[in-house]
Amino acid sequence: MQNIELVLPDAHKKMKITPGMQKEMDDVQRELERHREKLLPGTINFIISKGFYRPKKKVLTIAAVIVNTTEKDIEGIKMDLFFSLKNYPDAKFPKMNAVLNKEFLGVIEKNQAFILHFDVPSENLGEADLVFQPNEITGKVENIEYHYVK
Repeated sequence: MQNIELVLPDAHKKMKITPGMQKEMDDVQRELERHREKLLPGTINFIISKGFYRPKKKVLTIAAVIVNTTEKDIEGIKMDLFFSLKNYPDAKFPKMNAVLNKEFLGVIEKNQAFILHFDVPSENLGEADLVFQPNEITGKVENIEYHYVK
């Protein structure tokens, strides 16, 4: 598989990149290079990189990487997302419907990836800040639709 290039969606291109954001981007690019052979060709790969629970907001923020390994450039993605935590069987999360349109994405070319953060309403996770590693989070994508550049 070719190298994967990490890019910013159009909606984030005017943001000031903080040192923390740059570190996250560098870490993700390094992981993409290290694990590119594990990516499935001809599809959109959805990779969970971390989770952060904030009890005051009752929100689990999922950091994910979306990788376009189709043979076409994409300008929109719609998908249903489901999350659970392996060590918290009582935790509840609603189905999330992600609609990433052209205004948000711009164009994500084949063999490009971008980072996306989802704030997922949460129940039964307690009152402490928590950090979850990828192997502690289960995610499932259903009803995915790609909108290709014509």
